[in-house]
Amino acid sequence: MKILLISVNRERMPGPVFPLGLAYIAGALKREGHCLEALDLCFSHDVNADLKEALNRFQPELIGLSLRNLDNLTYPASISYLKEVEEVISTCRQFSSSKLVIGGSGFSLAPQELLAHLDVDFGTVGEGEDIFLQLVDSLERKLPIPSSPHLLIKGDIHSSVVSGAQVSSILTPDRTLFKTKRYLEEGGMLNLQTKRGCPFSCIYCTYPLLEGKKVRLREVDEVIEEIRHLIQEQGTDYIYFVDDIFNYPVSFAEKLCRRVTEEKIRVRWSAFVNPGFLSEDLLKWMKEAGCVGVEFGTDSGSDRMLKNYRKSFTIEDVAQASQLCSKHSINHCHYLLFGGPGEEGETIEESFQLMDQLDPTAVIAMLGTRIYPGTELEQISLSQAIIRKDTNLIYPHFYISPGLKGRLEDIIREEALKRRQWIVPGLEINITQNLMEQIRRFGIRGPLWELVGRMKRPRVSPLRD
Repeated sequence: MKILLISVNRERMPGPVFPLGLAYIAGALKREGHCLEALDLCFSHDVNADLKEALNRFQPELIGLSLRNLDNLTYPASISYLKEVEEVISTCRQFSSSKLVIGGSGFSLAPQELLAHLDVDFGTVGEGEDIFLQLVDSLERKLPIPSSPHLLIKGDIHSSVVSGAQVSSILTPDRTLFKTKRYLEEGGMLNLQTKRGCPFSCIYCTYPLLEGKKVRLREVDEVIEEIRHLIQEQGTDYIYFVDDIFNYPVSFAEKLCRRVTEEKIRVRWSAFVNPGFLSEDLLKWMKEAGCVGVEFGTDSGSDRMLKNYRKSFTIEDVAQASQLCSKHSINHCHYLLFGGPGEEGETIEESFQLMDQLDPTAVIAMLGTRIYPGTELEQISLSQAIIRKDTNLIYPHFYISPGLKGRLEDIIREEALKRRQWIVPGLEINITQNLMEQIRRFGIRGPLWELVGRMKRPRVSPLRD
């Protein structure tokens, strides 16, 4: 079957992100012999013209849309991406009679609501490699579409039970249809996944909903080969591991790092790390394997808030992990969430004090917490009347502690501007699209937060109406 795969993501802040999920779908389809073409709209200057050209030239029999995110997760500068998705679908309908199927992590967050909202025929929920193939097989053979909780059909009133699909074996993605090198040039890195699933229970997190709570590991040999391919075929010199937690399980992370070292693979990389599972031995192996940057999902400098967020670690763990990075000269960044359940002036001050004490390379502060369907935060928000039962969460809604309403932005702005290494996307402190793109022109690799600590003073751009 002739299938056109479209990545609708156009967000380039803080940098364009390679559509890895769609590359996994492409790999699964190609292995079954289907004729594929991909249209990545991230770099498109005229989406309508590019879509029209691809549709008229390729004449697909099926169109697959990948929705990575619903919005930019940034309060108060929140931007929904749904209008862009609607425009893409409208153009597909205008210039093609093909069936449309949508999937991706963004769609899987609220599949029933989005299927009702968007003019598409099918929706795949969760990991799409297997379920997409099943749909293609049924359409190609003109068979009835099989009933599945992972596949939604427009207008099917029987699709009441919905769950995310999980593949039994995570194979290697196929990047050949995409402009991989452009992501390296303009985004400073290429992404790679070593596992799926998250066993933890953070109140706001969607990873367990999307990938399940059981961790599924790739074969280390396959990961090593993928790294080699990115280096040798794509010219990669910097990789970002997109695992929700790179260092869990610890034994797997150490095994991978040992292999990279033993194979004498030379590549710099960074990853998202849980501070509760970072021993000095593991950090040494990470550095030996090429790790030059660590991102901590710290969330707060208050033990009380960590408990409220249901985090798996304590402030003591955060301090020890951060100090280890400083000791071994590894750039490290702490992500903080301000305004969660129970947040007040005292807990905010604790976060600033802890970061002052630890003095990391950078701190990225997010205001408010995006509320997603199926999370504990949704239930908390309902109980506190932050949202209502009829609130449509396909659009961005953020939890902000009621006691901080109207004050949170001013508090964070005032304190963050006193500290040069703080980044606050929602207030445009030390981060703007123009600044990021200017820096990338110098060929800088890796996450740009590594450069913030070198600034002499904070840079702020006022929000525009």
